[in-house]
Amino acid sequence: MSQALMDAPAQAVVTAAEFWDQDPEYQDLLLNLINIHVVSELYGGDIFEASILRAPTAEFKMRMARTVMEEYGHHLRYRKLMEELGLDWQEYARSKGHLSTFDTPMESWADQAVFLAILDRAAAHQFRHFVQCRYEPFRQAAQDTLKEEYGHVGLGMDAVKALLQTDQGRAQVEHALHKWLPVGLQSFGADASKKNERYRHFGIKQDTNENMRAIYWEQVRAFVTEDWGFALPEDYTQIWNPQGQQDTDRAY
Repeated sequence: MSQALMDAPAQAVVTAAEFWDQDPEYQDLLLNLINIHVVSELYGGDIFEASILRAPTAEFKMRMARTVMEEYGHHLRYRKLMEELGLDWQEYARSKGHLSTFDTPMESWADQAVFLAILDRAAAHQFRHFVQCRYEPFRQAAQDTLKEEYGHVGLGMDAVKALLQTDQGRAQVEHALHKWLPVGLQSFGADASKKNERYRHFGIKQDTNENMRAIYWEQVRAFVTEDWGFALPEDYTQIWNPQGQQDTDRAY
């Protein structure tokens, strides 16, 4: 756990009944995150569905089917948060694009396996901040989602391990790895992000995008090099350069 998370001060809990009494900027930031998940979890479930049939065994098909079910469950979970506030989630969704991580096409079982192992891991890094949020409904939703994200990561790791048993599978994993690593790195958003600063101001996040990205890279590089057997540079900017990335509504 990062030092920023450990040092985060306890804050007064905010209930749904108290939401509209909060600072308007705080309301907008939280609604942005909730809406991201309303849109992206539904979109992600649709994208992941094809991977059920791509999975090589009945066991992996079953686990992938459960993952797809949980993606749709996440959509419903965050939709409920908007409905509790008296908001029309469909109206909000029309103004919001899905997370940019889904711009890259999912083309194979190896793609899906590596995505779950490293992209859902990146999402888990974000959710570890969201569970510190003082808005209780969002915090509880984040806690429930985080548990399931860890399960998705586990599926990805097991699927990659199985693929690495053959030369063909190993080549597929290596190709997918270089495809998805930049996507995972960019998913944290821009360095020196003004949006991130406002999230931290209100206690929704507890660390900068660049620090979260560095912690993530250290973790990913360790298991990719030690367990998967692929060399990666210490400096992630050799794979993805944050220079020029702008704050976007389609990142956390």
